[in-house]
Amino acid sequence: MKKVSLLVLLAILASTLLMAAIPTTVVRLTIINKSGSDVYMKLTGSAVTDAFYYLTVPAGDRDAPTVKVFTVMVDMYQRETWQCNGLMSSGTLIVDGNLRLTFTPCGERVCGWSRWWDYAYINRCTGEPNMKPGDLAQLGDGVNFEVVKRKAGEPRMEKITYFKYLTYGAPYWSIADLYDGWWNFGCGTWQYRLRTYQLPYGCEWRYQY
Repeated sequence: MKKVSLLVLLAILASTLLMAAIPTTVVRLTIINKSGSDVYMKLTGSAVTDAFYYLTVPAGDRDAPTVKVFTVMVDMYQRETWQCNGLMSSGTLIVDGNLRLTFTPCGERVCGWSRWWDYAYINRCTGEPNMKPGDLAQLGDGVNFEVVKRKAGEPRMEKITYFKYLTYGAPYWSIADLYDGWWNFGCGTWQYRLRTYQLPYGCEWRYQY
């Protein structure tokens, strides 16, 4: 009988030590929804925690955002997000401390710099040309691209944007393989392309695509 009790005690002790070895730190994940659409986020943790969360944040807007605070375990999560009327994106979310995610209005581009066909650099917040042609390397005719990192937010806060948009215009044959299709209206050929706008981007962000 004593041997049985000793074995039970050892089993309980081993289970306790195993649980203590797994990090159980919990932090606050704040989601601020200004997108105008419901946001759903599915988080699947690693084998370290086996954590699983399905987070729902009702629609809010810039004037009346919806704010939800969740308690989650520290981990690197596989992330799936549905926003802007069901548009889905996937990636990872590194939760290494208290974190705020702000979902900006659907279809709205965050302030930054753009270079257009005439090689003028435009501030998207003001519409003013604030940079001279030639300040950055020239990529080629007809290429639109961001040239300066956008305003990302305060420390420990990341702005989330993800939506699809249609571009069209006269074709540039040097990048013809990028187009999704062609229109012919009888007076010429036009190209069109379905593109994705997303923030944040790059490896320095915790919310990654």
